[in-house]
Amino acid sequence: MTQKLSRRSALGLMGATAAGAVLPGQMALGAGGVTKVPDLADAATLSSAFRKTAYSMDEKVYFWWLRGTRFGVVDAEATPFWDMYVGTWFTTKDLGEGDYEVTMAGANFYTPPGSTELLESFQNPYTGETVPVSYRAPKPWKTVMGPEGGAAFAPDMPGMKMTRSTAAGPGWIEGDDVVIRGDMLVYAEPLDPDSDKKAFRVNDWSTYVAKLSDVADPAVKSAPCVQYFTDILTWPKWLNMGDQPGSYVSRCFGRKVASVEEMPATWRKLFAQALPEAAKDPVSLLQGA
Repeated sequence: MTQKLSRRSALGLMGATAAGAVLPGQMALGAGGVTKVPDLADAATLSSAFRKTAYSMDEKVYFWWLRGTRFGVVDAEATPFWDMYVGTWFTTKDLGEGDYEVTMAGANFYTPPGSTELLESFQNPYTGETVPVSYRAPKPWKTVMGPEGGAAFAPDMPGMKMTRSTAAGPGWIEGDDVVIRGDMLVYAEPLDPDSDKKAFRVNDWSTYVAKLSDVADPAVKSAPCVQYFTDILTWPKWLNMGDQPGSYVSRCFGRKVASVEEMPATWRKLFAQALPEAAKDPVSLLQGA
């Protein structure tokens, strides 16, 4: 599946505009380091900074990992459900005229809080029911992005009315760092009011932090970057929450790396245990998109 998008993809990864040798908007790299500070209030500069931090300017494969905790939150009281080990990997390809395509796949795993053992069943503290936990094999998708704007990444769902919005930025310089925020908001509701389907809401909030010198350097095609991620969601269907009030919330920290060998050891162990065939060669899965 290919989606046209300029500012948002999955698990908080965002980007916009085409590749360039250096960022526009008063940025250059001299012998003494950054000689001009970028104006991140400039849309073209902000868009280029997103691409270089969240994705890349070349066609190599890169990986993102996130580690965090999933909570149930009811009446502002947070109850830990499980720890999260999230992985995605992607390639980026220029399409011309300011557009580029990202091909991505991902695999996410859960463990009991404080443990590194794969979670295979979950005793719901709100309903008392024990439900199985399953892990989907990674499937690649393509997202086309460009400088003209776009909608949040979220596939159309039969029988549902989808409302999407994104926000890229603000971005700012903090000491030696480039800091950029980004949001993805999705709301889905049944087209048929008599349907047994339920409305759901997604709020993804990310903050990316990279070194100004890396973002400015034309020799660095994918700036080393960290991500702080939080989401607030409607309960997923598989938890069988019924009419239980509350929200499904996570808080995570992550980092972009250049190879699967640099991914956290726990994520690699869980991947091999839960999805052994896919774990043998995750990069090859991108070729099936």
